[in-house]
Amino acid sequence: MRRFHHFRYQEAAFAVATSKLAAVRDTVKKIRRELEAYITEFPEFRDTLIPQVQLKGNPPEAAIRMHAASQLVGVGPMAAVAGTVAQLAVEAAVAAGCRDTIVNNGGDIFMHLDREAFIGIYGGGHALADRVAFHITPEDTPLALCSSSSKMGHSLSFGDCDLATVCASDGALADAAATLAANLSRDTASASAAAERIAAIPGVQGVLILVGEAVISAGEMPALVSCSQDAVRTQVVRHPESC
Repeated sequence: MRRFHHFRYQEAAFAVATSKLAAVRDTVKKIRRELEAYITEFPEFRDTLIPQVQLKGNPPEAAIRMHAASQLVGVGPMAAVAGTVAQLAVEAAVAAGCRDTIVNNGGDIFMHLDREAFIGIYGGGHALADRVAFHITPEDTPLALCSSSSKMGHSLSFGDCDLATVCASDGALADAAATLAANLSRDTASASAAAERIAAIPGVQGVLILVGEAVISAGEMPALVSCSQDAVRTQVVRHPESC
């Protein structure tokens, strides 16, 4: 069974399973320092809610990935920050020699697995919350599962959905797309339209949206399994704030 290490860095809460925790921590701190320095010079990178035409100056790798995702999705680059950090941290752990690493950055998850994992769904008061989990196999990874909610967390949201989760091989893309999905979802009709729009974005594998009593999906998401099974319940990856 994986052991998760929990830590906070500035306002972000992390749950990390890896044998290379130092590599993950160091990468998280390095990315934040680089982004903060870049934003000090170019504050519009942080403030804009729409894609920038081009990056200014000498952007760090994280900013480059966030910018690319924002261009594809049509949101500001900061909508992709958590997924970007999670992926870069996993890549650092893998480069250091750990082939099984999960980084959960406040509900935005990136993973590289050598055995199966179960990723829980936490959707506020929705009927599916805490009852099912995504089943992820090593063959599915590297993979991002990023989530956004209008009812949980501190991120800016213009919608009214319990949870929007996007699956992609790129963490920045999954995070930005999940943000847009949550922004567009106010009821069943708007969530259905949002799901189709998100699934059509190049690189997005699938999307799941929980709104009201509805469960809406498009594209190809990992299989869902019941958390009532002991073998699943004891392994479910939980939101860092709930651990």
